[in-house]
Amino acid sequence: MGETAKESAQPSAPGRLPLYQDSLVKIRIESVGCEYTVSKELLCSQSPVFTAMFEGGFREAQQQTVDLEEMEDVVSKQSLEALFQWLYLGFIGFGIHYDPGERIEAAIELARLADKYDITRLESQTAQYIKETIIANQLPADSQEWVPLDSNTHLLGEEDIISATLLRDGHPVRHLLAAASVRGYLQSEKHELAKTARETPKFAADLLHEVRLALNGVKAGPIFTDPIDGEKYYLANL
Repeated sequence: MGETAKESAQPSAPGRLPLYQDSLVKIRIESVGCEYTVSKELLCSQSPVFTAMFEGGFREAQQQTVDLEEMEDVVSKQSLEALFQWLYLGFIGFGIHYDPGERIEAAIELARLADKYDITRLESQTAQYIKETIIANQLPADSQEWVPLDSNTHLLGEEDIISATLLRDGHPVRHLLAAASVRGYLQSEKHELAKTARETPKFAADLLHEVRLALNGVKAGPIFTDPIDGEKYYLANL
């Protein structure tokens, strides 16, 4: 899928994706010089927004071409290629092998692209991709078996949280990032994302929901279950 998606099969020709040979349409981002020829049937089967473009009374339907504007953290060469890879091959990947933080950032961008074009089947898969990346890169426990408070969140920046809050309410990626923040938030009043929660109402609401779910499992004593790794931890200052 181009040079940024090394995990995927390479296209048979520049900007051309394999496998489907039905009606073809073009997707372009002129500002970065990208043009892709893709299966209309495959694209429209997943996106009512693209269906309206290509089958409605718009210029796009006449020309069978859509010109997209590059949009920071949403529409980019990377996010489009990841979307087409998922459409054709069924998996999420970005060709980013050495920086898990960048993979999470790319996955949030992909989630926002899918959200923009109402591709709902990608939502839970994107959240699962982020969860697996977090788990695979958790910080190790120290010699006393104390798991660092930011074990689930050290890959997340404030900009990732804020970007994710622009997804629709109830989006699985929003819930996942809030769930990743539960343990650090409950075990330390000075956790790095506590300030983000105070200043970002949507994230605060998501975090409150995930905290309530974590505390619902408490039977006795100041203990809660981490929604990411399933382990039990003590609440702070109790």
